[in-house]
This record gives sequence, structure tokens and C-alpha cells, in this order.
Amino acid sequence: MSFLKFIIATCTTSLLCLLSTMIVQASGVDHDKERPLVIGYSNQAFYNVDPRDAIGLTTVWVQNADRRMGNTKETKVVFFRDLADAEKALKANEVDIIILLAEEFFLLRDRVPLTPVLSADYGRHFYDELLLMVRADSNITRIDQLRQKNIRIESGQKGKIPMMWLNAFLMGKVSCDTRHFFSTINSNPKASQVIMPLFFGQTDACLASRSSFETMSELNPQLGQKLRILEKSPGFITGMVAVRRDILNPRRDAMVETIRDIGSHPRGRQLLTLFKINRVVEYREEHLTAINSLLRTQRDKIENTSRKKR
Repeated sequence: MSFLKFIIATCTTSLLCLLSTMIVQASGVDHDKERPLVIGYSNQAFYNVDPRDAIGLTTVWVQNADRRMGNTKETKVVFFRDLADAEKALKANEVDIIILLAEEFFLLRDRVPLTPVLSADYGRHFYDELLLMVRADSNITRIDQLRQKNIRIESGQKGKIPMMWLNAFLMGKVSCDTRHFFSTINSNPKASQVIMPLFFGQTDACLASRSSFETMSELNPQLGQKLRILEKSPGFITGMVAVRRDILNPRRDAMVETIRDIGSHPRGRQLLTLFKINRVVEYREEHLTAINSLLRTQRDKIENTSRKKR
């Protein structure tokens, strides 16, 4: 009888251990406390910054953060060549925190269980509008007057959002997409290469962010006098910080809080200045309302086009 009790007790203990292991694994807890944290940058995050400067300065900042937080392993900083590399690393749980554009977050969220935790505030306007501008002396007062004209578009930190918004806007106003509406389209990541050609009469219109236009107008007040806003988009946010929502990692979450307060330390302020960011704020759902609506419009258009071809 005692031997039978021993067997039952042993089996019960083993079963409980197995169930405990399964529950812990299902919860997504990251138990590898010895593994260093990894912060990853998407490629598009460096549109106006030398990646070597950004990674170097970020590395110095996280080293200081690690010391303040008492991390035994130094946090690593990596750079992804493209979104496919970032997706692969996220799926393999090889990166804990990723810094990316809002557009990239939407591209990844259906394939990786990501959740946004922080948003970048670029200072002058948290929600940065896109401005469709013409010369004040051009006598152009309606969008249809730009048909078969030339346009320059600022891409840069907004990625494909400017082209997507302009396309949706034109479809709603004149039932024509950007490619067929304008004679030539020239995209450039530098605002000066988009706004100044319009100022000098080298193009008929331009699409640039309000923050870029206002910054350049402070340096050259004539821009505000010579150029006129014909249309404007809703405001969009730009940079985001996201994490895997199915992985519980207290060390990662503590680092996210440290990133939120990055402006409190000299090295952190240097990093914000490099990226021309005013501050980092806690993410709210309304931050992505405008871009979510735009992407939904784009998706509906693609689906409608596909149905018509059948």
C-alpha cells in the first residue's frame, strides 16, 4: 500500500510540474533573464539621420540607462536593413523594443502581435499635417486646375503616407489617381528640395509637412508670402515605439519607461535633438486614428479594383 501511495504521489507531482510549465509557457513570460535586451531601429527611422550617429548615440544612452537600472547585461542596439528583417527578428523574439514609423507599424501588426507603447512628439505640431501648396501668384485656387501640372512631394519621415493621402484626396475630389492626374511627380526626402523649387517657379505645386514649411518659413519669411496652401491633410504622427504584446518582460517594460523619460538626461536630450524630436509620450489610441482611416481607404480601393477585374 505504501508503495502504491509513493507511485501516486510521484505521478501527481510530475503532472503538476508539467501543468505549471505549460501555463508559464502559454503566458508568454520571457524567463531568459540573462539575455540582454535588444532595441531595434527600422530602416526608415533614419531618413534624415546618419545610422552610425544614431546607433552610436543610442548605445551610449542605453549604457547609462543600464547602469541606472542595474541591468547585469548591456542592452544591444541594432539596425534593420528592411522591414522583412525586423519582422523576422520580432517573430523569433530577438528584439525586445522596436522604433519605427507609424506606417511600418501597420504593415507589421497583422503578421506580428505588436502593441504601440510610445509616440514621438516632433514639437511644433504633434499631429503633423501635409500641405498641398501652390505659388500665390499662380491664380490656381482649385484642385482641378492642377491637372497635368508638375508636383514635388516630400517623403522622408512620412514614408508613403503623403502619396497615399494625395491619391485618396484626388480620387475623392476629381475621381483620378495621382499618377494620372499630374504630368510629373518628383519625390524627395528633403523638404528644401520640395518647397524651394515651388518658391522659384520650377514646379507647379508641392506637398510638404506643415512642420517643414513653418521651419523653413522662419528662416525665409518670403516663403509664407509667396506660397499659398491649397489643401491640407489630417494630422499624422510619425515615429513610434512598439513591443511584442504576447511577451511579458519586466526588464523590457522598465526600459520603455526609461525611454519615455529620455529627455530627463543629457545623453537622451542629445538623441532627441539628433532625430529632431521634442519629447516621447505615452501612446494613446487616437494617435493612429488618421493613418488608420487612410490605410482603410487604401485597402478598400484595392479590394474594389480587384473585384472589378474579376
